[in-house]
Amino acid sequence: MLPEYFAIIGAIIGSLGGFYYLYETIAGKAQPNRITWLLWGIFPMVIFVAQRAQGVEGVSWASFAAGFTPLLIVAVSFFNKKAYWKSEPRDYYLMAAAFLGIILWAMTDKPNLALLFSLLADMLAGIPTLIKSYHHPHSESWIAYAVSALGFGISLLSVQTYNFENITFVAYVFILNASLAVLASRGRKRKQSTSCFR
Repeated sequence: MLPEYFAIIGAIIGSLGGFYYLYETIAGKAQPNRITWLLWGIFPMVIFVAQRAQGVEGVSWASFAAGFTPLLIVAVSFFNKKAYWKSEPRDYYLMAAAFLGIILWAMTDKPNLALLFSLLADMLAGIPTLIKSYHHPHSESWIAYAVSALGFGISLLSVQTYNFENITFVAYVFILNASLAVLASRGRKRKQSTSCFR
């Protein structure tokens, strides 16, 4: 177990992964699914507020970091045509389901239930990008996801009290980013193997 202040360090590193994705979006190397990234910006902020309401301190900043950068990525994706990725009807259905999770969160006064609904909403928001990373790995940045996974992994190791409100979201973000890093890295391997035949 790492000291609690490592949660802040992990959150900073996790943000660096997000800022690298931001750079890749500006450069047109990554094409974010705007629905996913918009929801990824909104929902961690909800979780951040719920955690702070329960007195969670260090780890809550990992939630804030997870939400702030995606909002920037959505914003810059409108300024580069190469960063555009067309949303599919499925994405809008998942967005509606995700917003239902937020509505359920707003209807409860139980912080842990709010965390659960927000987590489910975030998972639904991530499905389009998971599918996209599987089918079009070249459109994603495996480095950005790997750096984020490292950062949130450090935050996870710094958890001092193992209960629902302290560990659930940061563990989820770590697993999600690690999974996306693995899926997106296949695009790099594919490019390398293609270049071997040229």
